[in-house]
Amino acid sequence: MDRAKVEAFLQKFVGFASGATTIGLLAVADRSGLSAYLGEHGSGTAEDVAQGARLDPRYTREILSGLAAAEVVEYDADTGVFTLPPEHALFLSSDVSPYFMGGWLDMLPLVMSQIEGVATATVHGGGVGFEEFGPSFIKGIDRGNGPSQRVFLTKKWLPAVNSLTDRLEEGIRVADVGCGSGTAAILIAQAFPNAEVTGFDISDDSIAIARSRSEDIANVEFQGYSVEDIPTEPGFDLITTFDVIHDLADPMAGLKRIREALRPDGVYLMMEPNASSYLENNLDDRGALIYGISALHCMTQSLARDGAGLGAAWGSEIAEQMAGEAGFSTFEKLDAITNSFSAFYALRA
Repeated sequence: MDRAKVEAFLQKFVGFASGATTIGLLAVADRSGLSAYLGEHGSGTAEDVAQGARLDPRYTREILSGLAAAEVVEYDADTGVFTLPPEHALFLSSDVSPYFMGGWLDMLPLVMSQIEGVATATVHGGGVGFEEFGPSFIKGIDRGNGPSQRVFLTKKWLPAVNSLTDRLEEGIRVADVGCGSGTAAILIAQAFPNAEVTGFDISDDSIAIARSRSEDIANVEFQGYSVEDIPTEPGFDLITTFDVIHDLADPMAGLKRIREALRPDGVYLMMEPNASSYLENNLDDRGALIYGISALHCMTQSLARDGAGLGAAWGSEIAEQMAGEAGFSTFEKLDAITNSFSAFYALRA
């Protein structure tokens, strides 16, 4: 027995546990308004923050202490002042920031709440269905994806595809497949009023939210179709999916249907987790997060429908291979907009 390895893994495990409890504290800070208050006011003693944010002083001090130990906030022992650096506030305090991670503070607790179901499926097969995560998970997805979409979708992501924005301004048919609560489809419709935009999603709850948000927008509509059943006539000039394909019960059928619904000169913009298809290339914290959220949500909700369980870490290599098998003639990774967590691909018929 290597004692040094024992001690090293103990420290690593403490890191795992403290990370989990820090997420819990951040979730409480998010829900209680503590994070928003610190984002606006920056700093204060625990007592000042509690009074200003109208929170219980004892909870406020304990939460701030834990966040200081986790280096989320800074603590000055001489003055007793806690400070949320503006660089950290980008992630915690305002959904106008493209780095806002509030949605993860909704999703991760819900994912952890289904561990018993995932453990049962690990023994007996099957999975935990999407509906088991509850309606709050839809809110988490929206809060998780919405900030970056609002900042980057029409100004950076769509322009990365050659001549696409010109065509959108002229007026083309657009489908956002797996549209969730409708943020991306609504943004495209608002930015390009000549375009005809349709959002498709299998979730009735998501479609209801999307429709309520878009009542005053004439060029967007939402329909309750699965990816495999979206209409192919009269076809679409642009189809988008944002973190959708790896969740499908039958991702190949989904890709083939998108290919069939795409007009001959159309383009399919696909965003998926930025990972390699080879484990040895994913052995870092980012890889651990992708495999973790995959096993605890993405993969299990696919397997719950007797699906393929492709998983979030299917990677660019398998994505390109499957695109070819689905009938796409070109597969281009858009390096200009691919980032640490999301990879973007342009596929053509």
